[in-house]
Formats: sequence, structure tokens, C-alpha cells
Amino acid sequence: MSKNQVAVINIGSLRARLKVFEVGSKGKPKNIETVSKYISLGAQGYTSGIIPPEQVDELCNVLTMFDIKCKEYKVSRVFCVATSAFREAGNRDVVLDQIAIRTGFKIDVLDNSVERNFYNMAIRETMPEFTELIKQGTMILDIGAGSMQATVYDNSEFVFSQNMVLGSLRISDMLSDIQNRTTHYENVLEEFIDQDLEDYHNAEPKGIVYKNLIAFGSEMGFIKILANKEESSNVMLTKAEFNQVYEYLLKTRPSDLTLNNSVPANVAPLLLPTALIIHNMLEYTGLDLVYMPKGTLGDGVIYDYCFNELKLKTSVDLTKDVICASRHFAKRYKCDKKHIEFVERMALEIFDASIMVSGLNERDRLILRLAAILHEVGKFVDAKNHNNAAYSLIRYTDLIGINSNELDIVALVVRLYPKENPYSDEYYSQLPSDTKVVVSKLTAMLRIADALDASHKQKIKKMSAQLVHKILTITCEVSSDVSFEEWSFEHRGLLFKDVIGVEPHIKLKRKL
Repeated sequence: MSKNQVAVINIGSLRARLKVFEVGSKGKPKNIETVSKYISLGAQGYTSGIIPPEQVDELCNVLTMFDIKCKEYKVSRVFCVATSAFREAGNRDVVLDQIAIRTGFKIDVLDNSVERNFYNMAIRETMPEFTELIKQGTMILDIGAGSMQATVYDNSEFVFSQNMVLGSLRISDMLSDIQNRTTHYENVLEEFIDQDLEDYHNAEPKGIVYKNLIAFGSEMGFIKILANKEESSNVMLTKAEFNQVYEYLLKTRPSDLTLNNSVPANVAPLLLPTALIIHNMLEYTGLDLVYMPKGTLGDGVIYDYCFNELKLKTSVDLTKDVICASRHFAKRYKCDKKHIEFVERMALEIFDASIMVSGLNERDRLILRLAAILHEVGKFVDAKNHNNAAYSLIRYTDLIGINSNELDIVALVVRLYPKENPYSDEYYSQLPSDTKVVVSKLTAMLRIADALDASHKQKIKKMSAQLVHKILTITCEVSSDVSFEEWSFEHRGLLFKDVIGVEPHIKLKRKL
């Protein structure tokens, strides 16, 4: 079995990490070396909104060192990714250009949903008990330097995920001036965190009985060390063990953590905010155990590479989470479940039947599926202009595993499908040409899928689609009058013929 070396460089708010993996054509990736360098991108970025020149110099020096290490291993491919410090920097594009010129590295700035998907992938694949744990209510806390993501699984399904601007570094920076004005900084810190977590609890699904808590993040390794555990291993801490660390952090100054526990000076102030979040969630869920897995963002990136390019089999269906998240999103906005299930099924039938002439791919199929599931979420907000309302709701949500460009396409398809002339839409007109083509084709498919249930009564019991000689024949088995659906289909089928070059035709079979 042939093997080669692939590297992942993750540029976070506090450190840059290089992980070199040995990757076989069939087996799982094996980490053969990890190198970390502490940096200070987030220290000024979250307050000033830019990455200053001295931090650019610092990062370029680190990347040059990483490049030397990659050449030592004869690395065949390097993935270089960055997270919130770059994501929120106003001068991001200029800095990325400077780094590319000076180091040769092209940095991919990850959307929040993509970053969280990589982390979730890393946890799934490096935590043996993950699949078993999520059979019951499980809360996952991804505590980063700039933000925190809380994700809920139940009955082996993704239920909910919410991002909060509650990262450890951001909290520490925001409250730094208060720390010097009070002798009870930990109380102020706890009140600040409690306020944001209360907002999360108001939004999370009700009725989940939590059985497991998983927490991970950039500072979690030091919490493991303070609990006398291995930093780079999967760890289980009882509530009593965790509380010992928590109490120690409450009474220990950051400078003493650096002096006595070898915690880097730029990390030491961040451990208490991290511990407070975990402590709050342990109290909220009433659990006596917290899992701290070893998976990192770099692990998620390399597993994504192995799954997509080397066809390594995943332990969990990678598209299942985003589909489940969309269903729960639709449920939250009181969508007609039977209708959206019908439209989803019809849309996929139409997509599959026309795949040979549409020029679309499997990723486009997923985007159509999400648009079908979410096409009526706006009715909860504005029944008259529901498609415009849905556009805003979708664009400002996170669907883990869907990047911002894909989310925009989902939102646009939902916005455009009821419109007589989607070409005149202001948002559509601003799209790049290739994206316009994809949006037009998916909109056309959603239009006729929705038309087949125009009455919301699911009169069509069975349906099949077949493409023959540039005619897409949709055969429907019906037992009641479908005049409304036929009329709607005729009016909404024109766009399909225009953008795909195939005439859709409905054929009815009466069920006696």
C-alpha cells in the first residue's frame, strides 16, 4: 500500500500548529509529528479589528519554519487553514496576500460552520465511544479563543448547534480592565459568562435529557495537565476531578500558573474562562462526568481529505448532520412537515432523473435538498413575503458543514423559487456567472417540485421521473382531483425548460 506525507497547518488565535500525517491509500491517517508555536494574532485582533504588521511578521517567521519541516518530511501536500482571528480581521485580504508572497502559503480562512464541521469530524474519528454516546442526549462544547459552539445530539441524530461570541481570549480581553478594579474578578467573569449562556439555553431545544458532556478546545490540554492527565489523549474527568482544577484556577493568578505549572503567559488568563463555561454546563446538565477528547482541527482537515479524495469510509454519515440540522430548523419555524417531506422527495427525484443533462453534481444535490427542507421557514415570520423572510433567516444561520457560499445558494434558491421572473432579483444579478447557472437550475427544480403539492394535501401518492429525448416525464399516481397541481406545474415548468433545456411533462395515472 503506497503511503505519502500530508501536512496541516492550523493558524489559530493563540498558536500555529503543524501536524504531519502519514496517509495510506486505504488506511486512516497517522500523525507522525506535531509542532506548535504560540502566536498573538487574537490578542490585538479582537479589540482592534485588524492583524497588525508585527503579528504578520511573527506569523511569516513561523510559517517559514513550518515550511522547512515539511521539506524535511518530503510532504506532498500542505493544507493551511485559519480561523476566527483571520475571519474577523478587517485587513484580512491584504494580510493573506502578504503572507502568500512572503511564504508561498495560501491560507484558507474557514467559515465558522466549516471549522466546526472539521472539529466534529475530528472528535468522531478519534473518540472511539462517540457513536455510542450520541445515542443519548449529548452536549458538545467547542470552546475556542474567539467563540464557543454548543452542539446537541440525541437518538444518534444532530439536533441543534449555536455559536456564541464567548471565546476564552475574547472574554479575557473584554474584561481585562475590570480585573484591575475588583478583588472579585471571578464573580464578574462568572456573571458575564452566565448571561451569554442563559441566552443559549433560551434558544436550545427543550426536552433533551442530557447524559453526556464533551468539551474540547485550544486550552483544554492544560486543563488535562492540571488534572494530572495526558494532554494528547482522550480523557474522562469526573465532576469531582474537574472541580479540583476549577477551584485551583479560581484561587490562582495567571502569573502563578505560568511560574508553577509552565502554562504559557498568553494562555494562563484563558483557563479560568474555559473552566467556568464547563462548570456552568456541568451544573446545568446535572452530569457527573465530562469527556475531553484529543481531536484537533488539523485532524478534522486530514480526515476530510481522506474521506473525499482517498474514499476512506467514515464512522458517521457526513451529510446526515446538516440534513438533520435543517429539519430541526424547519421544525423550529413551524413548517408543514408533510409538505416539505413531499417537496424534498420530489425535488430529489427530478434532480436524479435530469442529472445527465443538468451538469450538476452531488454537492448541488445536497444544496437542493436543504432548500427543499427550508423553503417555507419564512412563513413563520411573514406569510405574504415568506421567501424574502426565509432568505434572511437562512443566510444568518449556521449549518455545520455548509460554507457561506453554499449557504447563500440555499437561501437564494428559497428566495427565488416562487418568483415569476427570478432573473430580475437584485441578489441574483450580483452573482458570478457560474453561480447564476447553478442557482437557476436548482430554483427550476424546486419550483416544479413545490408545484406538485401546490394544495399542501399530498394528492400524489407515487411519483417517478424519466428523461427521454429532452422530455422529462413525471409520472404521478393520484386518487383525487389534481387540477390545481397541474395548473401550477404548467406555469412553473417554464423556467426548467429555459435553464436545463428539457421540457417537463406531467403524466397522471388514476388510482382506483
